[in-house]
Amino acid sequence: MKSSAEIRGLKIISINEGKQISTVKDIIINSEDGSLAFFVIDQPSDYFGARLIAYADILGLGDYALIINDSTVVQDVAHNNLAVELLKKDVKVVSSQVLTTRGCLIGQVKEILFDETTGIIAACEVVDPQGKCSEFKCDHVITYGKEIILIDDNPPSSGKQAKELIKPERNKALEASEPSSGKESPALSEKELLKKKIEQFGKSESLLKTAENSGTIIYPEDFNVFEQRQLQFLLGKTLNNDIQLENGTVLKAGEQITGENLSGVKNRSTLMQLTAHVVK
Repeated sequence: MKSSAEIRGLKIISINEGKQISTVKDIIINSEDGSLAFFVIDQPSDYFGARLIAYADILGLGDYALIINDSTVVQDVAHNNLAVELLKKDVKVVSSQVLTTRGCLIGQVKEILFDETTGIIAACEVVDPQGKCSEFKCDHVITYGKEIILIDDNPPSSGKQAKELIKPERNKALEASEPSSGKESPALSEKELLKKKIEQFGKSESLLKTAENSGTIIYPEDFNVFEQRQLQFLLGKTLNNDIQLENGTVLKAGEQITGENLSGVKNRSTLMQLTAHVVK
């Protein structure tokens, strides 16, 4: 198994070209099946031109390098719909809280371990509320949410213990939505509802944090998710050169960039100028 920390920083080697083309800057996780979906390539700037390699396109993932056939497998993030969707979900797994279907808190994820041959999340290192670190296998994970990972600890078939996480009114709504045949087991229904609750919690948390971290930035309507992220990246940074924005405001070198400043960015050329002159 290989940890996410070990993957970041790996050299990316092209066999056909016989050279290193880059290094792995970050990873993108598919929360639907708990797998490593993409490797984000390290590059000079972080704006919307980010590039990636799909896990399915690699030949090997070793201790020294990530091996690809050639650089033609490298894709632009903005042109990959799945990558865009996963970035919007922003499921990192690390720092998520681990809960069981009985409502017990296992702890917080410190690190994730991937099966190198399949890319599936095989295990997580977790720190419990007492500070003790342990490892658990992820074969019983029900869902990977934005802030919470829900695992199945084999609740009884009646689903009584699973109901501890569900409000009574939600149970009634579930009963009303069940097929009239009644073939679906109550335990399965409760599990599916728990999964939906975690997913909804993740979405609401994501929206809340985006609002908190945005610094009241007003984004241009035609800016995509990567350009919006780049604006967020610039918050609190300083420039090494004066830049004039479209509304006439001048951002002075050494002056901390605020959300109000960034609301004056209306086109991509200005965004690129800011990115080029930001103090690293």
